Amino acid sequence: MIARKPFPIAALCLLALFSLTAFGLYSAMFNELGYEMAARAGLSMDELDRVKTGFTISQVWGFILIPLTLRRVGTDSILMVALGLGLCSSIALALGGENHALFTAIWLLNGLVVSTLLVVVNLYLLDKLAYKWLPAVISGTLIFSTLLPMGAYPWLMAQVLESFDLSAFYIALTWLFFCSLTVGLAFPLGRISIKPQEKSSLWFYCAMLITSALVIYLLMRGSYYNWLDSESFVNLTLIAASLTLLTVFLLMKLTRQPTASMQLHRQLKANVFMYNAFLAGFAVIASTALFNSSLKMVLQYNALNSGFAQLPAFYGMLIGMALSVLVYYFRRPLSDAIVPIGVLMILISVYLFSQLPSNVGPKSLLIPMLLRGFGVGLLNVSVTIAVLLYFHRDERIEGISNFYLFRTLGGLIGGAYFSRVMQTHSAQAAGEVGTTLNGASTNFAHYEQLLNQVLLTQGHLPNPSLGMSQISSVVKLQATTLGLSNALLVFILSIFALAPVLIIGKKLVAKQAINT
Repeated sequence: MIARKPFPIAALCLLALFSLTAFGLYSAMFNELGYEMAARAGLSMDELDRVKTGFTISQVWGFILIPLTLRRVGTDSILMVALGLGLCSSIALALGGENHALFTAIWLLNGLVVSTLLVVVNLYLLDKLAYKWLPAVISGTLIFSTLLPMGAYPWLMAQVLESFDLSAFYIALTWLFFCSLTVGLAFPLGRISIKPQEKSSLWFYCAMLITSALVIYLLMRGSYYNWLDSESFVNLTLIAASLTLLTVFLLMKLTRQPTASMQLHRQLKANVFMYNAFLAGFAVIASTALFNSSLKMVLQYNALNSGFAQLPAFYGMLIGMALSVLVYYFRRPLSDAIVPIGVLMILISVYLFSQLPSNVGPKSLLIPMLLRGFGVGLLNVSVTIAVLLYFHRDERIEGISNFYLFRTLGGLIGGAYFSRVMQTHSAQAAGEVGTTLNGASTNFAHYEQLLNQVLLTQGHLPNPSLGMSQISSVVKLQATTLGLSNALLVFILSIFALAPVLIIGKKLVAKQAINT
């Protein structure tokens, strides 16, 4: 028998670079290219939002199913199939994809592809690379899968759209998947040796998939139904709660069985890491959504200016990432202590941002953006390195999948919660501002007089319809500003409420380590 050549480390790094760059592009497209995607596919923005919801559901399904499929099929086959499907879907999008059903099916498939790639590529990096290189390599992959999409892609994508159309991104994705597949075929990876372990029953997976799909749908589409003010949403919430209880019941029955996931979650430290992932997803995704809403809805920046204003955050992320890696290499006992510093930087940036008026320029955003980026870099990179390097060889499949699953769910819950907070506080603010704008109010009369003078200086004759249009715009802007400012402050309170659980968990882990 001819021995297979060892997989070159450089080729593995190239494959990781190409595939995770594709992952980062896919994760940013709905937020940054939504209008262009909807126009190209002939969809309304609400229809595109439903496609995005389906994409997220399939992505979460991928995290749930990948441990089962990897143990039954093998890592090399799954990786090649995922890259092949990614190449086919990107080609289909580049060639057209105007058919609604085809467009939806492609993005459902992409959700499974990107979650599979994220888990399998990390598995190969952990298996093939020497331990001393892993912190640097993991942080490098996070640049392309996480930091660039959050910090630089908003500006970069807007800049590209100034000269090209949406096809440029689909062509770039096709090239990335083609390069990844070529590297994988030219330098066969080999199959990672996986110790056989018992998995949960098919009924449990069915319950998990159905429950997760309904919960994600409710979280992402709650604003469409006006949350609990809608009878349909209430009914769906009751069904989701019932399915969640059923899933928990099935999970409790499995606690004594020696399945791979149950063995992993019997460890207190593993559960603390999962909560850490949830909190990181909650903090990072929710703060990103609030900042983006402030830039586009309050400051009324277009896509290019909004992206440019976020560039300092990307530089801050790189600084935070570098500090995380250096601390891990040279002061490893302190690597766990810098996570709260990252959270604190995010909280300070959110507070500073909440105090800004609606007429500030980009220079006033520099410090909040730098602090937010620095905090995200510290938090995201430190947590990811610590979690991925914690799991033993036989625990990596379930550990990595569950880590990304909890991080994704944290981001979804944070985004849904603050969407409701913004909606509520904006409505309250509109009512409060509206009480000052009635005909009998001297403030209103004074404002109306000033508005008429402004209209005259601009060459317009004052009339009631034009004046009310201007007043309506002012009320809407002030209500949105107050609503977002309050939401940013609620974010700070939410982190203060969630963080003690993590601190207590870490204390218990440390106490357990001393006793053993």
